[in-house]
Amino acid sequence: MFGSIKVGDRLEISLKRDKDTGKAYVSQVEKILGKNQLLAQVPISYGQLVRLSVSDYYSCLFFTESGMLIFDATIMGYITEEGSNFMTLALKTTGEKVQRREFFRFMCLLPIKFSVVQDPGTPGEPSNAIHEGVIKDLGGGGVRFVSNGVISEGAKIKCVVLLNGEYFVAVAKILYKQVFPKSIYKYQYRGMFIGLLPSEQERIVQFIFNEQRKNLRRTGVSQSSNA
Repeated sequence: MFGSIKVGDRLEISLKRDKDTGKAYVSQVEKILGKNQLLAQVPISYGQLVRLSVSDYYSCLFFTESGMLIFDATIMGYITEEGSNFMTLALKTTGEKVQRREFFRFMCLLPIKFSVVQDPGTPGEPSNAIHEGVIKDLGGGGVRFVSNGVISEGAKIKCVVLLNGEYFVAVAKILYKQVFPKSIYKYQYRGMFIGLLPSEQERIVQFIFNEQRKNLRRTGVSQSSNA
């Protein structure tokens, strides 16, 4: 399956012990070095380079023309070429095709508006109240955000987010809720998108990828000085 990976393919890298927590970073394949080895861009989070430890094992999810492929991997080291920073990945498994949709999450600060929705035929009336909040991370499968709006776990919300100058509207189910009484925003929520079309999911993924490329361009000068 290694042969299916091409230059320019997006990838998501996360610590194997963190693979179910949403802590993952976006990168891109820069060069195929040889059997089971490749060069990838160093991830960026909040405008800063993320140099992952070379002593850990990682899970790498590649978005290829053949579908999504997942490998175990290690980081062999870091290099700088023409002011850009890259890491050398060694893939340690033969690879596995991912059947269910899994998506990397993009750490960000984006405004969100939402309202609670009611399933047809269930007791109660839909709420007309519109709440505001801030997205902390976004992915093709869901969203994490903070707000002072009160939502119950298991509730569904209609959320509106501005992506690339156009409004993106989706329904999400609240999976969990955390309370922070002393924070500006007292609640943090994790929501899973429901009923998104593949084209809508791709729109989110493309937005994330474009934002990562902007971050790379903005930090291009500082990358070489930090190498």
